[in-house]
Amino acid sequence: MIVPMEKITALVFHKAKSEFLSSLQKLGVIHIALEKSDISDESIIGMGKRIERIKTFIRESKKHKPKPQSKQKSQTFIPEVDAAFFYVELYEKTKEELSEINDRIQKTEREMRNISEWGEFDIEVIKKLREAGVNTRFFIATTKKFKKLDLNKINFQEVERSASYVYFVVFETKEKVSLDCEEFIFPDTDLRQLKYSYGVLRQIQRDREHVLDKLFDYTQKVESYLGVLETSYSYASISNNVEAAVENSIYIVKGWMPCNKRKRVEEFLEKQEAYFYFTKPEVDEKVPVLLKNNRFARLFEPITKLFDLPSYAEMDLTAFFAPFFTLFFGFCLGDAGYGLVILLLALFFRRKLPDAKKPIASLLAILGTSTFFCGLVTGTLFGADLSAIHGIEKIVLFNQDKLFNAALILGIIQVLFGMGLKATNRIRQYGAIAAVSTFGWMILLVGIIGLMISKTSIWLVYCGIAMILFFNDIKANIFVRIGKGLWELYGITGVFGDVLSYIRLFALGISSSILGFVVNEIAFQAKGIPVVGFIVTFLILVIGHTGNLLLSALSSFVHPLRLTFVEFYKSAGFKGGSKAYSPFRKLG
Repeated sequence: MIVPMEKITALVFHKAKSEFLSSLQKLGVIHIALEKSDISDESIIGMGKRIERIKTFIRESKKHKPKPQSKQKSQTFIPEVDAAFFYVELYEKTKEELSEINDRIQKTEREMRNISEWGEFDIEVIKKLREAGVNTRFFIATTKKFKKLDLNKINFQEVERSASYVYFVVFETKEKVSLDCEEFIFPDTDLRQLKYSYGVLRQIQRDREHVLDKLFDYTQKVESYLGVLETSYSYASISNNVEAAVENSIYIVKGWMPCNKRKRVEEFLEKQEAYFYFTKPEVDEKVPVLLKNNRFARLFEPITKLFDLPSYAEMDLTAFFAPFFTLFFGFCLGDAGYGLVILLLALFFRRKLPDAKKPIASLLAILGTSTFFCGLVTGTLFGADLSAIHGIEKIVLFNQDKLFNAALILGIIQVLFGMGLKATNRIRQYGAIAAVSTFGWMILLVGIIGLMISKTSIWLVYCGIAMILFFNDIKANIFVRIGKGLWELYGITGVFGDVLSYIRLFALGISSSILGFVVNEIAFQAKGIPVVGFIVTFLILVIGHTGNLLLSALSSFVHPLRLTFVEFYKSAGFKGGSKAYSPFRKLG
């Protein structure tokens, strides 16, 4: 559900503005509504950029895995300082140095690979030969081409020979040698020097990685500083954009608060040098939204926020789509074995995860439980057909035909349920007459489906059409209503398209079980391999079912998500577009 909100408007004398906003920030209850949001002040822009740099540091620290420490300690000393941003700046500098060093290491590795075939020799010898008038050139030829080369009058030395290539050196004195093969331009260094440079670079790399490890030890200190900085940034942004009146001598502070916080806010404002009053939100007013659901529905709020928050005048659909989403996930994955694996993994990680992430594990446990029971009633356990096993075949309630019908029935139920929510919401907002057209759609759809059973359902169809034609827009005249109603009725194909979209539940469930069956067939065919047959079978089963579980679980999450955000939200008349309730408060 959406927490009821109330609007507060306070008039503050310009001299009391700073103290009032500081006190309001300490209270931490009011969501400030700004008429404009102009952040052009250089100091505020600077704070915003600094916040982003700190957040990058914190994100990297969460992902960072410390490298094994070498025996040689880092040569960089990291002082203990009060200015937490020092560690962020040092991190950025170290990261940049490490990136440059990694590039140099890669370049050195390439050079070492290129000249390794020529062996280790002193480059100074080559330089001395050049000074003495002997030019040294390096050539690479295929074995076949090398045999055809006329080398009788050429001073050369074969250095290395592989299965495909010959590496040789030619010594020129006066005349330049011309050979039909690839010439290798040797760098001004040798393998020995490159190895030494590589060792130095690797040591510097380890040193910088050690510095990063030590810097991330100060993450908690940086996080505390981030809270203080975000508090200052929030204050400055609000202070610079508060609406001014009466030649900037009066400031108008507008905001929103949950209705259950009114007494606390009222007591606070009575102690301030400000005139204030409370008002209820108007129908089309932009009100921040705060969701409050029961323990079950709260787990699905992150899914709601993936799409958009509802507008304040709407209903929060989280609690209404949560049971459907749970059922759809289990229906799509449709394997009792996979459901059991998800459930056990979720329960295991729930014990290990921090409190903030436990709801994710709880959600996975619910989805795993749904998959387990759906797998039992559809007769699939790790790709095995339970209906073929004597003694437990009675728990299998759905064959493929029944699964197809069940998917369509679920689609009809959810679409009708969404329409019912839309009608309920219109009654809340505009009164009962505004919902007649939506009820007409529900009656029309039921009537069309009822025609498959009885011809008398045609009266439901007529009734639904009449309600749509005459009550689609109660403010318009009768002729405009009929025109709009005819246009709305043209959308009947879209309604049937929405219902047919639920066939994907059947298709995904079948594909998951078929893939599991195929994995089993391949695995048990390998059982006959002598000696290692059992091991090969075991590996195929583990790898195959793991891959199928991962792919099918992804599809089982994405497609119910689509059915929720497209078909269900459209049926329910969802508009969305609200901002989340974010009170003006201290963060540090």
